[in-house]
Amino acid sequence: MLRVIIADDEETIRNGLKTLIESYKLDLSVIATAEDGEEAMALIEKYHPEIILMDINMPFVNGLKVIEKIREVDKNSKIIIISGYNHFEYAQKALELGVFSYLLKPINFRNFKDVLSKAIDAYYERMWEIRKLKEDNDERDDSKDVGQLVLTYMKENFSYNHLSLNFIAEQFHISQSYLARIIKQKTGTSFTDYLNKLRINMAIKLLTDKDMDYTINDISNMVGYSSQHYFSRAFKNYMGVSPNKYRNVNKYPKI
Repeated sequence: MLRVIIADDEETIRNGLKTLIESYKLDLSVIATAEDGEEAMALIEKYHPEIILMDINMPFVNGLKVIEKIREVDKNSKIIIISGYNHFEYAQKALELGVFSYLLKPINFRNFKDVLSKAIDAYYERMWEIRKLKEDNDERDDSKDVGQLVLTYMKENFSYNHLSLNFIAEQFHISQSYLARIIKQKTGTSFTDYLNKLRINMAIKLLTDKDMDYTINDISNMVGYSSQHYFSRAFKNYMGVSPNKYRNVNKYPKI
């Protein structure tokens, strides 16, 4: 599931966009919203979302400046500008920055869903292109190179609940036993333990986020678990306490 951050200085628009996205039942999860440019940059640096919805005119730092900063470190996220201003210079600058789409307020609901669907497809296609380029440029019989590619792939895709040893082995055209061995060599843990570690670390960030109050089920879905029960069990095995107890202690500490 791809992660989405919404940045707009109007609360009604932020909430409206979030509700719309959730109603479309796409492969998207809104993990955070921002009311100004500075907050948007902080959230994007924290969560590294795949899809970003960005207003242009916001307090402190405008949306185009935020996008410039994003593009310095992330060339692949799909950014959709949602603006009330139909200025040529804005659209021109957005094009230079590689913005995926430029939508004008008020949003056309049907068109918005279509744009989001295309952004999802474009992101997955780009990830596939990057992976193929890595495959072409790396020696496939070098376990060190393959291992690093696999770990990078897992870090970028751990939130997809279909991720499995067999699935990744097929993507890299290697056997499951060979994949399990190089993951053990690189991390000192099994495939399952390493995948759980990636997911639990992101879950910890979401559980202790001061600005959001996700349900345990929401977090379970965001980090890639197929059920809340399995997530809670994995979290307790890893952290020694349940997700709820961890949040109560670390997000709402007693004074």
